[in-house]
Amino acid sequence: MKRLYFFLVITILVSQYLTAGESSGLTFLKFETNVRSAAMGGTGTALYHEPSIIHYNPAGIADMPHSEIQLMHTSWIQDMSLQYGSGVIPLGRASLGISLYNSSIEGIEVRTRPGPPESDFTARNFGAGLSFAYRISPSFRAGVTGKFLYEKLYIDEASGYGIDLGLQYRSTTPGLFFGVSVLNIGAMNDLREEPSELPLTYRVGSSYELPFIVQDMAIRLAVDALQYSGDDKLHLMFGGEFGYSETIFARIGLQSGIDARSITAGVGIHHGVLKLDYAFIPLQNDLGTGHKLSIGVLFQ
Repeated sequence: MKRLYFFLVITILVSQYLTAGESSGLTFLKFETNVRSAAMGGTGTALYHEPSIIHYNPAGIADMPHSEIQLMHTSWIQDMSLQYGSGVIPLGRASLGISLYNSSIEGIEVRTRPGPPESDFTARNFGAGLSFAYRISPSFRAGVTGKFLYEKLYIDEASGYGIDLGLQYRSTTPGLFFGVSVLNIGAMNDLREEPSELPLTYRVGSSYELPFIVQDMAIRLAVDALQYSGDDKLHLMFGGEFGYSETIFARIGLQSGIDARSITAGVGIHHGVLKLDYAFIPLQNDLGTGHKLSIGVLFQ
């Protein structure tokens, strides 16, 4: 276990050195892809056993009990949309996962002179990932994701790669988990004259399921801290989930240090092999609201 922690710490230090002072592009990689996590303030580093948790910590899909796919759609401001699909195949103590990103911003105006726009275009981003996670022991899970990334802006396009690394620890205290991950280590080819920088991300988090004396009731709490390379601001996220009979869920979250965002909320209905989740994300400064909807299918 000490070697794993040492490797992760060295990776963080090296990646910080290589990207010091750089601003990032490909902002679609910063968006929440798990609707449950989005409703819980963006927490997710220490959550587990859902395909789209790959985005937060690839270790979270280790030893999943069933195969599952999830499809997510985000409606955002400025006509931006994001679609995300993920799936996991369990292999005993290990799991294989896949993930697909597609984002677009429509109606970007083209101007070469003053006056009305001459035309408009759509900016697009695409990503595809392959993940592997393994339960090393009853207490530790580890995971890695390799991603192909593509961006197109008007007539210019570029491609590149990203790597995510993650660990999770199951405490001896029942229901208590910890997680740490380093996301988007990689590089892009030049987009016209220079490459976009990936949003290198460091996350730590914890989740806890409270003991509840009422039958079929469950309360889960989560907290995450997140920082982007080159950004001195620390982002804190808090979330809670109340569940009844593992079928109906109400969720709420709070985000601190993230521009124009504060409270989040959402609901979920899980019945049989189907899972339906919704997240509502109001934005400050009259920017409107964001909506996320996902559907999941279990293969038992």
